[in-house]
Amino acid sequence: MTQADEFETEDGADAVKAPRRSIFRRQAAPLLPEAGAAGAPLTAVIAVMSFLAVLAMASLLIVNRAASEWTSSLRSEITVQVKGASADEIENGVEAALRILNETDGVIEATEKSRDETAALLEPWLGEGNAEAFLNIPAIIEVKAAPSLRDNLDLLRNRIVAAAPGASLDDHARWHDRLSGAARSGQAMAFGVFLLVMGAACAISIFAARAGLAANHEIVSVLHLVGATDGFIAAEVQRRFFILGLRGALLGLFAALAALMLAGFAVRSSPAADNFLPSLRLGGWMILWLAAAPVATCLVTAVTARLTVLKTLSKQY
Repeated sequence: MTQADEFETEDGADAVKAPRRSIFRRQAAPLLPEAGAAGAPLTAVIAVMSFLAVLAMASLLIVNRAASEWTSSLRSEITVQVKGASADEIENGVEAALRILNETDGVIEATEKSRDETAALLEPWLGEGNAEAFLNIPAIIEVKAAPSLRDNLDLLRNRIVAAAPGASLDDHARWHDRLSGAARSGQAMAFGVFLLVMGAACAISIFAARAGLAANHEIVSVLHLVGATDGFIAAEVQRRFFILGLRGALLGLFAALAALMLAGFAVRSSPAADNFLPSLRLGGWMILWLAAAPVATCLVTAVTARLTVLKTLSKQY
């Protein structure tokens, strides 16, 4: 023996040196490996599903917030338009309409728009400066009304028309109905896309779970021989799919948030688009709702894999 293989005790006896034990314990390998032929592709597919789910959820939230802002503005305001053959006739009609409005309960504020502001509203159709040159521009009165007044505008409309024959009252009901209908259609479409993504995640989990059982058929058979139950094997498969789903869901979430932030910057950099497109601001509550989409994708993937394994094993054993 060499000097490294033995040592001398205190009483002079020689003894073979015992092998040293490692202070690090080896981590037990999973019964059904997490890696393998389907690991990376499945993670990539789940990431894509999570990306689409987050975008669908973001579309639902953005449309809901935009519709709420637009319709609340329409519901709180009404417009009185006063026409006339001459400027004096229009001015007299405005004074009569304002007097009626100020005397009406439920009218919070009534403000006449200036002639320049009214002309600016017509410039996109008539061209700059043409509105004042060729037309007696109708006067517009913006009225902020309480909800109680909006429920019965016929009496106010009749009083204004009686005091100013060239006046008309618009409660924006047509625009409100059209915006509400468009918002409901957008929300239904976004929710439908979200459901389709969840359905696709279920289908992918079913095929991947069956393929995993077929690839690990020998391991599953040995586990049954040593007394493993179907629930134990299903739990192992569920754990594997949950890990893969969590990785893919996080990748999809980060990619979707980055895409939404870039889209928000693009909208804010274009003032003209910002006037027509809804805001893409990502607030705290919105991020929490968006995080629910990849969580749902991950849970759907894991639970579907477990149910698929239980159903498959019940037929085989």
